[in-house]
Amino acid sequence: MSRTYEYTERPAGVILGRRGLFKVVGLCAVAAGATGWAVNEIIANRNEVLLTRQAGLYKDDKLCQAMNLTSSHQNPVVARIYADMKAGPMDKTMYRLLHTHYYQRTQLASHHG
Repeated sequence: MSRTYEYTERPAGVILGRRGLFKVVGLCAVAAGATGWAVNEIIANRNEVLLTRQAGLYKDDKLCQAMNLTSSHQNPVVARIYADMKAGPMDKTMYRLLHTHYYQRTQLASHHG
């Protein structure tokens, strides 16, 4: 004995009526608005941090210039480190310990935030 089943899909208008469509559209609009607000806040905070850091670096530079510390080897603390380690500004060990390297950070915002 074989049975045959028929399956017919209901039209989309019946599945999602007018009221349901308004709910879905409204939820999508709220989600898009909240996402836009969050992205705007992240960008605004990032810019504020960058500007504050920039102002601090300029302030430190002005302070060092006023104290006639325009090169690292003029700094008494660094000079003391050289003396303690019996080394000079261009020794390989001092270069490795005291110098920094540049790393591109343009993609940082997309990884953190």
